[in-house]
Amino acid sequence: MKRIPSSPILFAIAALLSLAGPAEAGTLYVTVGPNFTPDSAFTNNTIAVDTTNGPGPLVHITGGASVAPDGSNEPQIDFGGTFSAVAGDTFSVAYSFSADLNSETPVDYGIIGMASVFGIPFQFTGPSGTLMPGLHVYEGTFQAPTAYAVSDGGNFSVFVGFNFGATGASSTAAPGTLDLLIQQLDLKLDPLPATVTPPAQSLNISTRANVGTGDNVLIGGIIITGTDTKEVVLRAIGPSLGISGVTGLLADPTLSLFDADGALIDTNDNWMDLSDADQMVLTDNNLAPTDDAESALVESLAPGAYTAIVSGVGDTTGIALVEAYDLDNGATDSEFGNISTRGFVETGDNIMIGGLILGGGGGGFAQVIVRGIGPSLADSAVTNALADPTISLFDGNGNLVGSNDNWMDDANMQTVSDSGLAPGDPKESALYEVLPAGAYTVQLSGVGDTTGVGLVESYNVDSTASGTGKH
Repeated sequence: MKRIPSSPILFAIAALLSLAGPAEAGTLYVTVGPNFTPDSAFTNNTIAVDTTNGPGPLVHITGGASVAPDGSNEPQIDFGGTFSAVAGDTFSVAYSFSADLNSETPVDYGIIGMASVFGIPFQFTGPSGTLMPGLHVYEGTFQAPTAYAVSDGGNFSVFVGFNFGATGASSTAAPGTLDLLIQQLDLKLDPLPATVTPPAQSLNISTRANVGTGDNVLIGGIIITGTDTKEVVLRAIGPSLGISGVTGLLADPTLSLFDADGALIDTNDNWMDLSDADQMVLTDNNLAPTDDAESALVESLAPGAYTAIVSGVGDTTGIALVEAYDLDNGATDSEFGNISTRGFVETGDNIMIGGLILGGGGGGFAQVIVRGIGPSLADSAVTNALADPTISLFDGNGNLVGSNDNWMDDANMQTVSDSGLAPGDPKESALYEVLPAGAYTVQLSGVGDTTGVGLVESYNVDSTASGTGKH
């Protein structure tokens, strides 16, 4: 069987090194594809060429598909077209995709390119790659070693293939399926090389739960990573939740912010009591609460850990929402690395509901671990902890992304463990997901409609490895 060698992809070389400085970029025209061989191996297929900007120095492939082994065990994506290069141009590639492999057998993947340079066909390859079982991110870049010395044009083609492990057309393929999500497969003909799109960041987090008294108030935790100070808005919302049909609301929430040592940084009962400058920040960012009894804080926070506590004035109780917004929109060297909320988990509309918006930064895939914690809270002297938490993650359209009851039963439990985020009790829950920018909701409840104090958490997984599974 022909085996497609693994590499990030296409480039073309001139015989001589360029003596000229960088010139204007060349042009890539996609005239064929992407085609899928065989078509039956690709289902739920949205992989396409982005033609938003028309022909240019960059070709961007994106989308996703479920890929199954076929008779030859080499499902393949191919596309091609023509190019026109000017002196100083270099072919380069940046690729980033997630692969969720439901198989015990690793799968080799290969990306090769063909180009006609000065009328002579060339095939270019690079390092091999292997998809491992479970969900992982694979990314990297590759660049031609030399630039065009003079202008030229010709044809190019690209092939992306998956080898499911068998060794002939009549052999039995390794069982399993592959859910593929391509963030980018960028071909660039330009003096500057293609780069992998950086991940999105957590821009807004929120949690809705029942606010009690004592240990059952709503407690939000934020860890800011990086080196820069971050501009943050914190809110405690109660009465205005009635617009969404929520009943049993907290009539008068109050909000307090503490540092990692437990020292009070700031507090607010009614947001209209803030300074004129802070009120203007809220209004200008469309974050002014709609009820005068609701609370907000505008803060500049250095990297570190912080706790926001929402309680009811006069020990009142009810449903409330604690929120944190990143006003920097991912533009500084700091981000929400971890967010968490502790509260009393009830049933029905009173389970704990966490919201997460990913965006800013580079806008690429974000690797996220979501956890639902209960029994191990007893180690922190929390009483009446939720005995058996379960979590479900939904996208902005209400589609279920993933769910988990006991974290060790999840297909990606090893990634959770390798990240140092294994829950302390086997009944606690965790999910590892690779998510495009967008809005997500996490629901934390008790198995069998049980109740108790629970903790819902979201972590942005910091990974720097490339080319193989990233953790």
